[in-house]
Amino acid sequence: MANKLKGAALAFYHSTYEPALALALGRRRVAGFECAAVGGPPEIAIHPHRVAGCGPDCGFDGGERRRVVARYAVKARGEGAWDQTLGRIARRLSLTPMAIDLDRFVSAAAFDAAVKRRSSRTLPKIRKAAKMGYVAERFSVHAHVYDIHAVRTSMRSRAAGPVLDYWFLKPEDVAKPAGRPATWRMPKCPRHWTLWWGVFLPEPGHVQGAVKVDRRLVAYMKLMRIGDVLHYTDLMGHGEHLGHGVMNLLHDAVIRWLIESGEPLAEGVRVVLYGAAEHGGEGLLTWKKRAGFEPIRLILAPAPDR
Repeated sequence: MANKLKGAALAFYHSTYEPALALALGRRRVAGFECAAVGGPPEIAIHPHRVAGCGPDCGFDGGERRRVVARYAVKARGEGAWDQTLGRIARRLSLTPMAIDLDRFVSAAAFDAAVKRRSSRTLPKIRKAAKMGYVAERFSVHAHVYDIHAVRTSMRSRAAGPVLDYWFLKPEDVAKPAGRPATWRMPKCPRHWTLWWGVFLPEPGHVQGAVKVDRRLVAYMKLMRIGDVLHYTDLMGHGEHLGHGVMNLLHDAVIRWLIESGEPLAEGVRVVLYGAAEHGGEGLLTWKKRAGFEPIRLILAPAPDR
């Protein structure tokens, strides 16, 4: 029931409310960033499509990935006056993606320096969380269904408003719980995949259903790779642990993995996308700014010949 209610609410929100939100808040939200002084958000061409190496099990053709592209990217326009006019209208009615351009950072240290320029408090929060024993890593959603349920029902309201999950979500709505210890699986396509990352605290004896896991999941993030874009979706922390910097720790771990790991799953990711400038309140926008995100216009490149 919770998933059906959420689906109906999101369909209305995306098709009707978000264009109005873009008109009402877009320019004002962008004004607090450096790009406002140089003509607005920079533009980056993205390449979300399938390519020759994707293979038959590639996940790009799934509807969710296509919806993300349609929601956050605008199509390239020609040079003619009419095309330019249509482009301006499309941008005014479109959300302003909040993203990180990884091409700007040759190392994780370079990214840390950029974050420090935005806020002197973010990096100390990450170090504090690590000292408290929190650890961020990939996991199987089936192995921590009950912990995810606890996270999602830990607060009645969050930055984006009331949380329907608080009243309606059941553990079985999250995923099918594992009946034995489970680990994350390697995706079949390196360019189109979904992975879960979480923040854990050691807790001997902690269980998920009948399965002993000896650690508690206190924050999580669902990552969706769409070509050279990595989309943060379903990002949430338990209300009792948010004050310990767990979300900063999780974000930092993912960025370091993308920049430094050299894994095929991370290679080729240029843009890290986390919603839009118009989403949520000023508190969420401030968090994104301090985490290194900035307004960027995503331009959909033509699909390649395969």
